[in-house]
Amino acid sequence: MKELRVLLTVYILMIVLLFACTKVDLPTPQGIDLGRESTSTSIKNVSKVDNIITVDYQVTVGSKYSVQIIPFGSEEAVLKQGFTADAIIVTRAYDLSSLKKMDYDLVLTDIKGTEIKYPITKN
Repeated sequence: MKELRVLLTVYILMIVLLFACTKVDLPTPQGIDLGRESTSTSIKNVSKVDNIITVDYQVTVGSKYSVQIIPFGSEEAVLKQGFTADAIIVTRAYDLSSLKKMDYDLVLTDIKGTEIKYPITKN
C-alpha cells in the first residue's frame, strides 16, 4: 500500500511539472491610440453667458485632449470630457447650471501631460 502511495505521488508531481513547464501564448496587448503628439495646447478665449461657458482651444489637429472643471482648492473634477482635435481652433460649450456657486479651474491637458488652467467663477 505504501508503494502505491509513493507511485501515485510521483505521477501527480510529474503531471504538475509537465503543466508548469508548458508554454502558454498570451495575447499581445493592444496599444492605446493617443493620437498625434500635440505641439499646441492653449485656451484662447473663454466667454460666459448665464451658466454656459464657451471655450476656444488652440490645439494640434489629430491630438487628444482632456478637459476638467475642478472646484478651486480641490483635486476632484466635477466635469470631465475628452476630445480629439479636428481643427486648429476647437470650440466647446459647458453648462455649469448644476454646479454650486463658487470658483473653479478649467483645466486643459494634452497627451504629454501639459496642463493649462483658466479660473472660472460661477455666480
